[in-house]
Amino acid sequence: MIYLCFKKGYLKRITLWLVTTIFLLSFFLFIPLVRADQNDSLRATLKKKMDEIQGQINQYNNKVQKAQQQAKTLQRQLDILDAQMGTLKLRIRQTELNMEDLNISIGEKNKEIEVTEAKLGEKRKLLGEYIRAIYQYNQENLLEIILKQENFSDFFEVINSLQSIEAKISVVFEAIKSVKTELEMQKAALQNDLDDQTQLNNLQTNQKISLERQGKEKSKLLTTTHGQENKFQQLTQKAQSDIAVIRNQLFLLDNVGISMTFERAYQYASAAAAKTGIRPAFLLAVLKNESSWGTKVGTGTWRKDMASRDHQAFLNITKELGLDPDSTPVSKKPWYGWGGAMGPAQFLPSVWLLVKEEVAQLTGHTPPNPWDIGDAFMAAAVKLTRAGADSQTYDAEWKSAMIYFAGGNWNKAKYRFYGDAVMEMAGDLQGQIDMIK
Repeated sequence: MIYLCFKKGYLKRITLWLVTTIFLLSFFLFIPLVRADQNDSLRATLKKKMDEIQGQINQYNNKVQKAQQQAKTLQRQLDILDAQMGTLKLRIRQTELNMEDLNISIGEKNKEIEVTEAKLGEKRKLLGEYIRAIYQYNQENLLEIILKQENFSDFFEVINSLQSIEAKISVVFEAIKSVKTELEMQKAALQNDLDDQTQLNNLQTNQKISLERQGKEKSKLLTTTHGQENKFQQLTQKAQSDIAVIRNQLFLLDNVGISMTFERAYQYASAAAAKTGIRPAFLLAVLKNESSWGTKVGTGTWRKDMASRDHQAFLNITKELGLDPDSTPVSKKPWYGWGGAMGPAQFLPSVWLLVKEEVAQLTGHTPPNPWDIGDAFMAAAVKLTRAGADSQTYDAEWKSAMIYFAGGNWNKAKYRFYGDAVMEMAGDLQGQIDMIK
């Protein structure tokens, strides 16, 4: 029978295809499993190294904290600079290890994409087999098929086979759609890793610049004092006599169009501190970093730079304040996530809504305004104290700064630079506050 011959030939092709597919899939899937074990081992080694480095960084931070509590001497200042330079060197090494870990992730995602693309190719090949079978059936009309069969049971077997193939085509179509979706997600994840790789390179460059600047500061200090304590004390006394200069120096919240005297900024921070228990120097340091970190703050738009999940909240906020959403500036999208943050304290709209009522109670402003400097200081203080900053210990303040910056990702090693930068700046600002007080 022609049908039986066709059927046997078709089954033979399908059997051969299945055997080949099983072999290829076994081959492709085995390699990733082997590599996964190797990568897990590499990751464990990298994590151990990063933990060791973090332990050394913590030691340096402890040295800085102890030194800052001592009387101001030349040796104290040199110790602080040495500790800060040591920390930066370790941070640079930590960034290198993060980049190695990221390279492993990129390699894994590339392999996943290769396997998924191979899977997609096999699904398309199977679809082609089914379509060719349907095509061959469609070359004959119903009467010809009936006449070629010895009995009606053979005819119904042909019809059932045809219906089965049609059903399988539908299944394969759905499988192809699913695999294509999986492939798109894998490629998006890969692009995120590639973006992180670029930004880690930029971060490392900035770290090296900071290290060079610290080295120059140390050299300048030694050159100015000639290593003599009495000359250092003369410089210190001169600085203390310049309290008026410190009071009137500009405290800039860069790129959000806000500047004020340092004394005025301290007054805002003190007002927020009185109602929340936060340390003013720490609050000032967070706001300074938030508004000038990296930064293209205030040059973004809600349509382009803000995550869609925040759109409705932003529209509600601007409507309540009588603002035009399209002309109201927000932060541009940075490398570490979405933009769309509002005002000097850089609140995302959905997060602003979480503190809005408490800010209104503390300031008496109804509704409070994220672009108002007083409301921004108070809102930042509320958010930071909710994360534990009101205990005023180094670790608690560092953690609350990290949560402010990275949310649920606060403990990721690649973001630690932010908390360190805030705490270093808070130490410097505390010295100036102590003078003007």
